[in-house]
Amino acid sequence: MSRDRVITLRGNPMIYEDDNVADGQTLKPGHLINYDSSGDIIKHATAAAATKSVALERDEMGDDVDDAYGDGDAVKVGVFGAGMRSTGWIASGENLVKGALLEANGAGGFRALASGVALARIMETIDYRNVSTADTRVKVEWL
Repeated sequence: MSRDRVITLRGNPMIYEDDNVADGQTLKPGHLINYDSSGDIIKHATAAAATKSVALERDEMGDDVDDAYGDGDAVKVGVFGAGMRSTGWIASGENLVKGALLEANGAGGFRALASGVALARIMETIDYRNVSTADTRVKVEWL
């Protein structure tokens, strides 16, 4: 489990700010993001599909990785390239060995590559098969 207190771990992602988190979204730094049909930011909701956009922490506003974005908030977004590292989310129930390839899980996080687009590789070994906790932060390296 990553104990890093930042999302960007290595490299310089393209960073921009976009506003309007969609109503009812629970969006935390580290979530993969996308846009709904109204142009509002949502957690990336298509399993196995490609994205390299990640919600970042608003450190310039005094927020850290534990501060979630609310309805209508402006979101600091990072777009990550190959070889860059960041902190992402893995759902409980995953069992992954360091170096395993990851795809989007359809809920703003990652899961083991099944049939989708390989986005990243996990940089630590985790076994959350018998853990009934919420999502957990992990270190990933982007492909």
